[in-house]
Amino acid sequence: MSVDEQVRRNYSRFSRGKPRSSYLRARKRRGLLIFFAAVLMVAVASIFAYDYFADDESVALARSSAPIAPQSQAVQKERTAALPPLNLPADDAPHGSAMEWWYYSGVLDAKGGQRFGFHMVVFVANGLIKHTVMHAALTDLQNGKRYTAQMRTAGTPANAGTNGFDFRQEAWQVTATPASHKLHAVIDGGAEVSLALRDGGQVVAHRAPESETPGLLDFGTSGISYYYSRPRLQATGEVTVAGKPLKVSGDIWFDHQWGEFDVLTLGWNWFALHLSDGSDLMLYQLFDMEGRTVMTAGTISNVQGSVPLKDGEVELIAGSKWTSPRTRIAYPTEWRLKLPSGVLDVKPFQPDSEFDSSTTTANVYWEGPVKVSGVLTGEGFLELSGYDRLGGGQAPRK
Repeated sequence: MSVDEQVRRNYSRFSRGKPRSSYLRARKRRGLLIFFAAVLMVAVASIFAYDYFADDESVALARSSAPIAPQSQAVQKERTAALPPLNLPADDAPHGSAMEWWYYSGVLDAKGGQRFGFHMVVFVANGLIKHTVMHAALTDLQNGKRYTAQMRTAGTPANAGTNGFDFRQEAWQVTATPASHKLHAVIDGGAEVSLALRDGGQVVAHRAPESETPGLLDFGTSGISYYYSRPRLQATGEVTVAGKPLKVSGDIWFDHQWGEFDVLTLGWNWFALHLSDGSDLMLYQLFDMEGRTVMTAGTISNVQGSVPLKDGEVELIAGSKWTSPRTRIAYPTEWRLKLPSGVLDVKPFQPDSEFDSSTTTANVYWEGPVKVSGVLTGEGFLELSGYDRLGGGQAPRK
């Protein structure tokens, strides 16, 4: 029921029946209407404070809160062991948790030599009113032109299914079965993407080294999340720019994450990298709104399996920053990654990869394709989230 319908129903409930000439009864009725209107206003405010992920008041609360603390190894094992293990393909489907997203990113190659960075994501937030948000971006890596689009709708525009998902809204489609995925988006500025992705069967269930159950990450006082990836979906399809359709192909990284965790109190630097030896690297560094690093971890994987990486084995060093001319937010877009196997340097193809989603999720983040050099070469995607709330764009510190 919409808020307007609730107002009308509440109003009709108290205005229905025999006429009342009593002044006291009329005054009481007006008082009740005012009371219910106030309740509705508070409810709507709470819905948007939660469902939009961030607002001024919640940011202030996050900044003034106590430092976020990771749990001890013993507590992490106990907390994660108490939860059911990852169950695929059933867990591809929506779960009804507080926060959930399905995410795709990668570099697409056209037959004529053009290359494109691409990401598309579906967010579902379950507050007092459930809503769904979709984001998509396409970057022409030759001329630097970037196309973005976003939409938001109440509820979940998905067809029912037990093994997979099927989100459709207007010209958007994000669909998956256990064997294949389909993506379609019409993007502002005259771009369009239509992809079919084949699942090669490789699934990486991420976990913190101290977690008992693969597929579970314990963020301490910020909650627990299920998280798995299919790092190399094989994509074929078509990209249209400036009215010209181009056949494309490439490896697409797929992420699915859900749980009862607080995105308002955390920022993150996230890497999804395809490396030249055939391995795949996922790294994340969480930080609080004071810029303190909360956790650094990740997973190195290949067709034989995966190994979790913990804080002491990984060091993320921020390099040069890019400052948005639109929002004045400074993002550390160049990084040095120190791993057990050696050092990797990460640089963006296109420094201007800011995504302003203030109209759908009330935040601004950086998301773009990157190239890798060092002991191995490669390509992938980098996401920088939380810098709009951090202030000053400083990189996280220990």
